[in-house]
Amino acid sequence: MRVLLITALLLIGIGAHSQNCKNLTGGWQNELGSILQIDSINNKGEILGVYQSSTGVDGKTFDLQGYLNYSADHPDQKNLSFSVRWKGYGSITSWTGYCYQLEDRDQIKTVWHLVRSGKEFDWERVITNSSTFKPLHPSR
Repeated sequence: MRVLLITALLLIGIGAHSQNCKNLTGGWQNELGSILQIDSINNKGEILGVYQSSTGVDGKTFDLQGYLNYSADHPDQKNLSFSVRWKGYGSITSWTGYCYQLEDRDQIKTVWHLVRSGKEFDWERVITNSSTFKPLHPSR
């Protein structure tokens, strides 16, 4: 039920706002269609939200937590990191990146590491790649 509600809210945009590098809360989608939903960022920079992968987990959502950080000298240059524990799958993925603007559109550029259980060889255990997340409801 939680999956359906989150998906419906994200797709129809109820309560949607324009996510950007000044306000990261809201839905972001990567090039594979996975959804990063940042629900809150507290005054300590702690990020809470959910992640819905478009690959490998049948559209289920998983809690995420992470951190936002930036320098007082450069408050517009936001760095973030967040992790998802794929409960029931024995895996963890961590993303680290930054928010920036390209061609008047804010984006979150990340590098990620996925560590998996149940693999015989080291080269199977850790996978690394990159993802770029764009707002689900961009400014018009």
